[in-house]
Amino acid sequence: MNQNSTEPSVSVETLADVPEHVLKGLPEEVRLLPSAVDKTRLGVWATKPIFRGRKFGPFAGDKKKRSQVKSNVYMWEVYYPNLGWMCVDATDPEKGNWLRYVNWARSGKEQNLFPLEINRTIYYKTLKPIEPGEELLVWYNGEDNPEIAAAIEEERASNRSKRNSPKTKKAVQSLHTLNDQISDFIMNKAKALSEDDNTFLPNEKDTLKNSMALMRHLLMDAQAGP
Repeated sequence: MNQNSTEPSVSVETLADVPEHVLKGLPEEVRLLPSAVDKTRLGVWATKPIFRGRKFGPFAGDKKKRSQVKSNVYMWEVYYPNLGWMCVDATDPEKGNWLRYVNWARSGKEQNLFPLEINRTIYYKTLKPIEPGEELLVWYNGEDNPEIAAAIEEERASNRSKRNSPKTKKAVQSLHTLNDQISDFIMNKAKALSEDDNTFLPNEKDTLKNSMALMRHLLMDAQAGP
């Protein structure tokens, strides 16, 4: 070995490198500290107990083709019917959120999170309770892991229940009604718009008011959740 040669310097992440929006987006039960599994990276550590089944996300990043991604450390692949397989890449901290800093588990024993795809977005879900002082670590070992398979089936059952709930059905019906009203207005009553309020007939104003009211209800339903 050439004693005059120097080892390439390794960049070490610090809190100064973390974008402000990431720090502001941290849940209250976690914080960023140097990782125990990768000394060059920050990690996400629990500051309060986190119960089993807690869901975090979605994972944020740039949507790219696989050939455009330089590293697979900070990305997940998702299949889009109209685009095929695409990557959600958080290599650039400015494009990601705090989930970017969750590190890979080195074994199934230390894994406490698993990835979950919902509507073509990636979430992390706790596989077991996480105590204060433990680092959040994720790995994808598929549905061949009985615990993960059970957790995924539990999530699927929950989503089926939400889709069939009366509140969801009511929101869908409201959406159909809104769509019918807007379609009727566009097809049969639309005219050149001007700043003059008299452009609209009374029944047209009522249609718009009703549509806006329905939209507000839909937004309230969406914010309240199923």
